[in-house]
Amino acid sequence: MHQRLPGRRAALLLLTVLGLLLAACGSGAATQPTAAPPAAEPATAPATPPAAAPAAVQPTTVPITDAQPLKVVATFSILGDFVQQVAGDRVALTILVGPGSDAHTYEPTPRDSAALAQADILFENGLEFEGWIDQLYAASGSKAQRVVVSEGITPLPAAEMAHEDDHALEHACEHFADPPVAVTAGSGAAIPDDHTLYQIALSGGAGDVAMTQAEEGEVTFYLSADVPFAVLAGATPLTPEKTKKVGDACAAIAIAYTYDLAPGDYTARFGPGAGEQVALVWELAGEHMHGDEKKDAHGHSHGEYDPHVWQDPNNAMLMVEAIRNALVAADPNNAATYEANAASYLAELKELDASIQQDVKGLPEERRRLVTNHDTLGYFAHRYGFTVVGTALGTTTERADPAAGEIARLVEDIRAAGVPAIFVENVSNPALMDNIAREAGVKLAPPLYTDALGDPGSEGETYLKMMRYNVRTIVEALAA
Repeated sequence: MHQRLPGRRAALLLLTVLGLLLAACGSGAATQPTAAPPAAEPATAPATPPAAAPAAVQPTTVPITDAQPLKVVATFSILGDFVQQVAGDRVALTILVGPGSDAHTYEPTPRDSAALAQADILFENGLEFEGWIDQLYAASGSKAQRVVVSEGITPLPAAEMAHEDDHALEHACEHFADPPVAVTAGSGAAIPDDHTLYQIALSGGAGDVAMTQAEEGEVTFYLSADVPFAVLAGATPLTPEKTKKVGDACAAIAIAYTYDLAPGDYTARFGPGAGEQVALVWELAGEHMHGDEKKDAHGHSHGEYDPHVWQDPNNAMLMVEAIRNALVAADPNNAATYEANAASYLAELKELDASIQQDVKGLPEERRRLVTNHDTLGYFAHRYGFTVVGTALGTTTERADPAAGEIARLVEDIRAAGVPAIFVENVSNPALMDNIAREAGVKLAPPLYTDALGDPGSEGETYLKMMRYNVRTIVEALAA
């Protein structure tokens, strides 16, 4: 008996130990689910999913906040002022030709090329004002959108072109005194030579003659009578570039038609109802000029239109509208800013125009005569009733100083006009105009701001200031 008892105790002890071990294993397996029981989890976890959602959408606002401004280039300071007034601080603006500098004679730098290469928009005046811009744009490899702000403006003819037309008419009028070459219109009839007076016999008030144009250019036909007339390429009538009734300028010529012709064969057609005969002289533009008159001393051939359109505030308004439209299209996120700024500035330009009209009203018409260094005030004169008596250099400052004979004629014109003062510009050396003023016995007025703004702090630091200063200076000088 006593020998079995220890065995039982050993067995009981073994069972107790095994039970404790099993209990320990069971309690470990049971406590794992209690750390995150399905029922208890919603009580502590609701805040976690909403917190994750904002973090997911937050990055979408970063591009708007950190968006880079448009990189914009304006070719010269006055245009740059217009851009600044519309764009404010919403663009990164580079101005190539700064205050006091002459865009006519400007020579671009490597820095200009780099700025243009990175630009989104290039604002330029056009009308061949920036004669260097095409080459600079190509050399820079720029992909910038080019906006020519003068495209919506009706340009005035350049002074040189007006004189050229007058000179051409005088030359043609002289040919109408030459012995005529008789031609009977019809098959095989031709008028091969320019600078030649043709007396063309018609049949039943109509007829055709042939001509050949050897080189591209403008050809003007001067007719002795205002009769039906057309130039045809093959069977297609061409539209003349210009038609001018001559009137009293030359009694022998009634009307002149100018066509832009490419090399080739053409037909000059008269009638119906053109009468029995018509006298005609045709000339290629520039052929009546001497070689040194066709281009200036630097070899430049200038455009036929005056590029200084901003001298009329109404044109400045059109330029500002073109700038606004381009910026709105390129940067719609800031459209409201551009439109609001433009509206405010357009109102100021309208007020400027009214104030200039009021300022010049007290100046008698016979005193409204301008002589300047170069022909930069044509649009101002046209708007406010002035006459440009003459200029030293014509439409551009690229010319060398005029010859002694040209200066002598200008001095005679100044004396004949009776003007008390002539004007020099902030982009030009005053020495030439000072000499002309002394020879003519008139005053040289303070410099005007014409093709460029003045330096910061000057009376010409903005377009509005420059125009008000110019008007005040002109009126005071001519009223004296």
